[in-house]
Amino acid sequence: CLSLRRCAFCSVLCLPASTINPMRQGITSVARRSFAAHLLASTVLVPAPAPALVQPRPLDERIDSRTSFAQILREQAVRAAGPRPRSLPRRRIDIDFAVLLMRTSYATADELDFMPMDEFQKRQFLLRQDDWEGYRQPLPPVKQGDISDPNYFDFMSYCQYATIAAGMRDGRVVFEELIDANGTSVVVARDPALPRDNARLPALLSLRVGDKILDAIAERYPGLAPTVELRPSRAALLEGVKALAQVFEYNNYLLSARLEPSERGFQLSAIAPATVWSQQVLSLRGDLANDFEAKAIAAYLRRCAVDASYTTRYEGSEVVHIFVYA
Repeated sequence: CLSLRRCAFCSVLCLPASTINPMRQGITSVARRSFAAHLLASTVLVPAPAPALVQPRPLDERIDSRTSFAQILREQAVRAAGPRPRSLPRRRIDIDFAVLLMRTSYATADELDFMPMDEFQKRQFLLRQDDWEGYRQPLPPVKQGDISDPNYFDFMSYCQYATIAAGMRDGRVVFEELIDANGTSVVVARDPALPRDNARLPALLSLRVGDKILDAIAERYPGLAPTVELRPSRAALLEGVKALAQVFEYNNYLLSARLEPSERGFQLSAIAPATVWSQQVLSLRGDLANDFEAKAIAAYLRRCAVDASYTTRYEGSEVVHIFVYA
């Protein structure tokens, strides 16, 4: 049977990861994609309190075969000198939209097969344990497990993407993965169609996450989603970008957005997004960014056959994405 378990990534009860990756249970690759899509769309979520955390681990306990002392020191420097979380006048994120962003990232990481997902969950839990106290202290009370609270979403998205980035840096192409609580494991080999070079994985994950978010927006919000047309006029393209930003605003992921065209592209300023703290911290750590709004916009541009790249800067409570056409 498909029993429920607590997900480390969003602190809710849901179907086990092994049911979302049926290739590891003997199901064909074609069936795996449709099966996973069905489960991700239909899984019933049951809100549940997150596991209680103990105190952060001493530094020497954080060093293992995949975490060097130099890496620990770099992360400590970011904790000490990086941005502090601030209480901002943000509304509660729509729960379905929050879960969409977290689950899409988790499922995409699982698809890329660079680390066992049981190890992913363990490493993410330990990071959450190490950083929780320092994160929550300057904030009003934050309830663990409440990902509709933008303060908690910000923290958990940081934990998720920092863990993804660390796993990609020392990604493996063949590994064993636990698939149940009885200790059953399977050997997983990365799909030959996927990059063997781990350095290419972050860009691929961003691309796939953006595509999935864009698809979900088109399905869930047909009246709000942008119209995709090949090589649209500049005005039509900007209307599409504006429509996407409004979906994020509609779901309270951000307070508002400001779109400013330029000679070679445009600039989107996300005002107090739910990841305003984590995007900055991940950038300082050199990790993959959790800039969901930019990933979705980049996916929309690709669908419109518009070649563009973007960079990001941070201005107080604003995250500014500068898109430049090729």
